[in-house]
Amino acid sequence: MRAPDPFATATPLTRREVVRALMPFTRRSTAKGVSLVAAELALYWLAILGVLYLPGWGWKIAAALFAGTRLGNFVILGHDAAHGALTPHKRLNWLLGVVAFTSCFYNYRMWIYDHHVQHHSFTNHEQKDTYTPMTKAEFDALPRWRQLQQRFYRRPSFVSFAVYYIVERWSQAKVLPLPYVGASYRPAAWKHFAFLATYIALFTAALVLAPAYADVTTAQALLLGMLLPFFVFMGLQSYILWSMHTLPDVGWFRPGLSPAYIGSAGELVSVHVAFPRWVELVTHGITNHPVHHLLPAIPMYNLAKAQAKYGALVGPLNVKHSFSLAGLVDTANRCKLYDFDQNRWLDFEGNPTGTLTRPFCNAERVAQYLGKETVANSLTA
Repeated sequence: MRAPDPFATATPLTRREVVRALMPFTRRSTAKGVSLVAAELALYWLAILGVLYLPGWGWKIAAALFAGTRLGNFVILGHDAAHGALTPHKRLNWLLGVVAFTSCFYNYRMWIYDHHVQHHSFTNHEQKDTYTPMTKAEFDALPRWRQLQQRFYRRPSFVSFAVYYIVERWSQAKVLPLPYVGASYRPAAWKHFAFLATYIALFTAALVLAPAYADVTTAQALLLGMLLPFFVFMGLQSYILWSMHTLPDVGWFRPGLSPAYIGSAGELVSVHVAFPRWVELVTHGITNHPVHHLLPAIPMYNLAKAQAKYGALVGPLNVKHSFSLAGLVDTANRCKLYDFDQNRWLDFEGNPTGTLTRPFCNAERVAQYLGKETVANSLTA
């Protein structure tokens, strides 16, 4: 007979109690972590070889598209390694993280700053993140060309997702240590940039010289070996990050307008995007996102089970959205601008497209979860 689960209770649990219940899922495996990185490296380089050696444009394009999906998985692996969750060994996690991020043209140290210092500390806050929404006043103050740019970025289009991420995120937050980066992070970020630039230069040179060892032109090698995979990767990365923090009933915060109590509880504004099981398998379960924000030490190979447990423990506080193309289009059409006073999404004309967002609509339950007696009043004030 199975022992009773001490956390299976009708009494709402606090955040601390939920974390305690999820701690068994933080167990890490060296074999799993290393084998996952090795498998993704093998698949990626097989795809690049396919670009160079498979006959005909059709097969080469297919290989390029597949290579783009592998670049996306490098981010997932590097993300886990950077959190120290991929294996139990600190130095091995660092090595695997550098290998994974360099392979997808990311600066490892810039990722640490942008993701750990910014994203996890201030989830759905005012700092620039993937698709941080503007207010109506901020949008109206933009010059006309920037307004058109924002309208393009917010279209439910793969091209829009990819262009947005290349221009607004990858080039500004994943490569060079620009002036906004904290001073303590810059020296290491410059070293990692030098390493990344060397890798890109060598990879580019190998593709430029491809006609010497493969039946392709230089243009074909560059287009299908680097540019198309990178564009596919950027579109997928942009969509996944947008979908995990943007939904008509998920809120964003601004200092002075939003209660400070819930600012660090990123799981309350993170979305579990439910895909078919086979999609979750090939993407290593990365869209089981709320539980990751609660406990980043959970490795990706335990995320699905941990998310199921988390959902059962927190009930209505868990944000779950089943993927569909219709749902994607609906979210993109409704989530253009944000009203931080009324905590609801707007279209570009300023019309409300939804009601009070989470966690503001669950004030009493959020208060119990965070263990703050004053939260309920703050959320509804």
